Amino acid sequence: MTGMTGLLLDTTLDADQRRFVGTVRVSADNLLTIIHDILDFSKIEAGKLKLELEVVDFDIRCTIDDAVGLLAAKAQDKGLELSCRTSAGPRRS
Repeated sequence: MTGMTGLLLDTTLDADQRRFVGTVRVSADNLLTIIHDILDFSKIEAGKLKLELEVVDFDIRCTIDDAVGLLAAKAQDKGLELSCRTSAGPRRS
């Protein structure tokens, strides 16, 4: 699915269409990550994979924006507006 969304993004789309396809792509990528994680956890439980934890820096505002963006379409379908406001502060890159 991610390959097809990439092809679709290479076509002429209006702003709304581009945003919708972008949401589909992010959702597909996230779903693929979840599937891989589930498979990894099953391998860890079976003793076939060693668990190693990694500390990763990330931008919490960006993560929240992405999560709200994924839920906003569902809210709009129900006649609701979903928004999120975070407090101002230094942004990390």
